Amino acid sequence: MSTTPEEVVAAASDLLAKDEALKKQLKAATKALMAQQAAQVLASGQQVNEVHIESAGDISVLAPLVLKGASEETLLWAKLNGRLYFALISPAGQACDCLARLQALGEVQGGGLPKVVTGNTTLPLERVAETIN
Repeated sequence: MSTTPEEVVAAASDLLAKDEALKKQLKAATKALMAQQAAQVLASGQQVNEVHIESAGDISVLAPLVLKGASEETLLWAKLNGRLYFALISPAGQACDCLARLQALGEVQGGGLPKVVTGNTTLPLERVAETIN
């Protein structure tokens, strides 16, 4: 081991800086991807939309972007690790009411604000979709 402690500290600092830069790039790329998906959802004009997410947090990034252009209740959904992840979007402020109806069915985790709630469940998509009608 011919590496000095100073060299180890410098190398570790360099790795941490690179890691931080890569995290920022990933965050920016994820936000750009979510903006693109939001535009697709809004262009579809459909109330129920399958979206593609890499992590559970992605749907929380996507939902407010869809809310900006939504004119009616919209459901975003994705399957991840055997669970249904969803976002209920309600420009009229009824999202929390929809979530409460879903939670009454059981096995639903989630929360949010009157216009956007997110969560996950083991319930089938059809049961979740019924809540926005």
